[in-house]
Amino acid sequence: MKVLVLGGSGLVGSHLLRAAAAAGHPVVGTYRRHPLPGLVPLDGADTPAMARLLAAERPDAVIHAGGWTWVDGCEDDPARAFAENAEQPAALGRLCHVAGIPFAYISTSYVFDGESGPYPESAMANPINVYSQSKWAGEQQVLAATEGAALLPRVICVYGREAQKKNFGYQVLTALREGRTLTLPADQCGNPTWAGDIGRWVIRLLELRERGVWHLGGPWPECTRPEWTERLVAAFRQAGVVPHPAFTLRTVTTAELGQKARRPLRAGMISERTGSLGFQPSDFNATVAELLTAPNPA
Repeated sequence: MKVLVLGGSGLVGSHLLRAAAAAGHPVVGTYRRHPLPGLVPLDGADTPAMARLLAAERPDAVIHAGGWTWVDGCEDDPARAFAENAEQPAALGRLCHVAGIPFAYISTSYVFDGESGPYPESAMANPINVYSQSKWAGEQQVLAATEGAALLPRVICVYGREAQKKNFGYQVLTALREGRTLTLPADQCGNPTWAGDIGRWVIRLLELRERGVWHLGGPWPECTRPEWTERLVAAFRQAGVVPHPAFTLRTVTTAELGQKARRPLRAGMISERTGSLGFQPSDFNATVAELLTAPNPA
């Protein structure tokens, strides 16, 4: 199964590339703004270029792992958010469907309002900010474009090794080493999820030709940000990181942070579907220790 991954330079995309290769599948990845060795340049707004890439590579499965994930930035530019998170994935999904290629669109737990999580796949979406509205629109448009044949994995609180070192795991590591104070919302919770697990789970779902919504989250759906941070710090200590003596945690409410976009507070996910497939998360300490190594080129 030859796999094409759009957004291969990002956190989830790079782990999808690794997972596909580890499973023995030929794989091709693309990038838009962050080139890495082996990746092909592609602008998701260029539909003819996407069609040419499909014709040239002839993949057996395509995964859209790109898009615009800056939650507060989306509030300022809804047009860009909906273009990159809904319209462009749907255009690619339509090309794949016409060509008979299975298509996966990586979505998010943010499609829920966070009032009554954790949520199973059957829960009703109710997005509360522009980013989440654009992702929910993406799910609907992709399903329409593929006549219901698309795979829609939803992910949450993703961490892991990545070239750009942006995710929460790196934020904690930097603060721990440099003695910074981390200000965290005590009322936000969700499943910390290793990107490597997402990668191997999505590849397995494509191997099985699954479709529809799947919740792919770690084992602690009600883990708060401070609790997640404490778990990360303990894992870094075990891996040999010596904390700076000035490192501290400060907890506040989400309202006190004054973020532009509303956040779903209890957006954890549980799955009604993955149990029969035997999906199990990797050892947390081992996944955190990987952040101390150099990111792999895609």
